[in-house]
Amino acid sequence: MNNLFNAARFIEDGPALAAKRTPHDDASHAVVFDDVGKVFGGRRGERSVALSKVQLSVRRGEIFGIIGRSGAGKSTLLRLVNGLEKPTSGAVRVNGVSVGALDERGLVALRRRIGMVFQHFNLLSAKTVHENIALPLKIAGVPKPAIDTKVDALLELVGLSAKRDAYPASLSGGQKQRVGIARALVHDPGILLCDEATSALDPETTQSILALLRDINQRLGLTIVLITHEMEVIREVCDTVAVIEKGEVVEAGPVWRVFGAPRHDATRALLRTLVHDLPADLAARVKPLRDAVPGETTQVLFDIRYTGANQNEPDLAALSAALGGAPGEGVSFVHGGIDRIQGHAQGRLVVAARLSVTERDAGSFDRRVASLVESARHHANHVEVLGYV
Repeated sequence: MNNLFNAARFIEDGPALAAKRTPHDDASHAVVFDDVGKVFGGRRGERSVALSKVQLSVRRGEIFGIIGRSGAGKSTLLRLVNGLEKPTSGAVRVNGVSVGALDERGLVALRRRIGMVFQHFNLLSAKTVHENIALPLKIAGVPKPAIDTKVDALLELVGLSAKRDAYPASLSGGQKQRVGIARALVHDPGILLCDEATSALDPETTQSILALLRDINQRLGLTIVLITHEMEVIREVCDTVAVIEKGEVVEAGPVWRVFGAPRHDATRALLRTLVHDLPADLAARVKPLRDAVPGETTQVLFDIRYTGANQNEPDLAALSAALGGAPGEGVSFVHGGIDRIQGHAQGRLVVAARLSVTERDAGSFDRRVASLVESARHHANHVEVLGYV
């Protein structure tokens, strides 16, 4: 298997690529977007800015995710990597080679280094699984015995050896995508581009495809660049993520950091499906602290956030002690959860502390709550009061 798939090594450069090599990129980077802009022109002379001043570097061997809303510019960015689009300004470099400067021969050589997996599989219905995977090799003039050896090894890699002679119509969506992945690997690429590769799949199948991509990445040392609109996909499989909004990269970094402490509104909006927001029935009962009635015992809600920045495990016992108050008062878990991303524990907990409202006019209740917040901040990255119920 290792002799067939030396994916960490690119195919030897031809003269067309070697002549275009630039010295500006660190050897650890597989793809570099250097101040890239892309403008499309319409029939009537109007201009549409698809990308603006994109500055990104993809390290060799990582899984790099690009996420954004529909129309944000994700697909355009991906198509610049294999030369299906050319930048209007700036440069895209693959292994130090400026893609926009390549002639047709150079682009053909480059594209053999870059596999592509599509959202809708793009399989030929009249050809078997084996024939679909073999087609790029056949076009390249590879001898049949070598084709058969390579295709059989790829089928084993993606878990489809038993489907060798099946036709696409008999395959499930996940199996079709496995065929697409195998076909993308026939030329032993160093980079695999995935264009919404799981968007057409159900959640269970999505998980299996993401597991396959991670296995391929680790086994072959393959650099994977994927675009998606699903934060779940980024969290599951990516090492680094870039958030793109209206053609601009608004945030980028390790997945754990971007998820734990998003800095841009677009990122927070995309993460909203994963955030443990208060259920509607509980949110409707929350009242501001200023409305608390003296003499009553209330449950004050504290919003506790863990970003993963210090890599410490959440100490729930210490947190409970910090918010515990006087004897007879206590702390209960209300809502939320903790995830682990790249070894960092992060998430949100909403906890309720039973507190008696006394001397409200003197402000002692407010001071006491403020003191509890300060105590809790020793055990979490962010603490605030939501109100009381």
